[in-house]
Amino acid sequence: MRTINPLDEIVDACRYVETGQKIGNVVIVVVPPNQGPLRLACGGMPADRRIQTRATLDSVVAYDLSRPFASGALLDPAAVFPAGERPLGHAAAPDLERAVYTTGEELVCVGRDGEPKWRVDFGAAPEQYMNGRASCAFSLDGEVVWLYRPDLAMRGRGHFDQWLALDAATGDVLGQAELASGGHGAFHLVHPEGEHVLLDVGEGQEGSRVYRGSLEDGGISVSEYAWNGTLYDLSPDGDRMLTIEDVPGSRLQRLLIRTFPDGQEGTAVNADAFGYDEEKHETFFIGWIAGFLDAGTAIVSVRGERATGHDEYGDPEDLEDFHENHLVDLRAGRVLRPLAPEFLTRTDVVPLGDGSWRTTGPDGNWYRHTEAGSS
Repeated sequence: MRTINPLDEIVDACRYVETGQKIGNVVIVVVPPNQGPLRLACGGMPADRRIQTRATLDSVVAYDLSRPFASGALLDPAAVFPAGERPLGHAAAPDLERAVYTTGEELVCVGRDGEPKWRVDFGAAPEQYMNGRASCAFSLDGEVVWLYRPDLAMRGRGHFDQWLALDAATGDVLGQAELASGGHGAFHLVHPEGEHVLLDVGEGQEGSRVYRGSLEDGGISVSEYAWNGTLYDLSPDGDRMLTIEDVPGSRLQRLLIRTFPDGQEGTAVNADAFGYDEEKHETFFIGWIAGFLDAGTAIVSVRGERATGHDEYGDPEDLEDFHENHLVDLRAGRVLRPLAPEFLTRTDVVPLGDGSWRTTGPDGNWYRHTEAGSS
């Protein structure tokens, strides 16, 4: 799921309890009744482990979202990786034995003790040409680190954004592709089939460019989607992409589901379905928050300015800012209802694809919620 600048990976969830039995290099994972089929994981790593990370001033904090949880409860970190300075982009390996983070100058890989295992220097200019930050992600098997490097922002005119695949054990470059973008930042979505990675590059007022990549012999194979929209999320099964796109000839936007990998248009939800009223709303935007709550439902926000009154000529006045989160049926293409009252206007809701979402508390920690656990 994505909010703005989140760097989040959404795949299907499966709660598990490990027996602790290890046969060779295989760990048996016992799944509780009605939670899915028996899964096997190699290298001591559960097959359905889903890791997300957040940054503190001096660490990368990793959470295992495949663990059982109670709605509304604090999420306990699965691992904390000390960092030499505040991370910008960050990710942790699926086995939680190492993490990577970016600064304005480099990508650093660290172990649980915070000791660097390898570094990749960005070759950034002393002063950036424009605002930009690198982002990173681990592959599904943890063997590759994907790195987006905004070279135009970091190095200036004559340079183009770079997308690299690095050996997670050594930092060696396995493949590198020059992109046509000049972005300020980007985020990765790792496909659950383990081969492809999606990259949404934000170019500010120019919008976004979306790429699909895979590591092949000799380098990275890259395709750019021709449509003009922002990628927000990937469905739990990996078959659909959730995008927000401008409506041609209008100031409005629409939510549009596209198929993976070909990008064909599917279900669309227009602004009117979210309650847009030309007489009431001065501005109306879809998607500060947009992501799969589960396979068929999304949490999607709308925001903008609306009038609380009209002047003698009938023009709107006394404008107020608003932000509202809604549940959307992605199969029928309709808005179901607002999110529960305590979450309706929050701007930190992050759908997780398994029927739950997370928020950030006043203490900076993460909390996880479900509809059944909210009022």
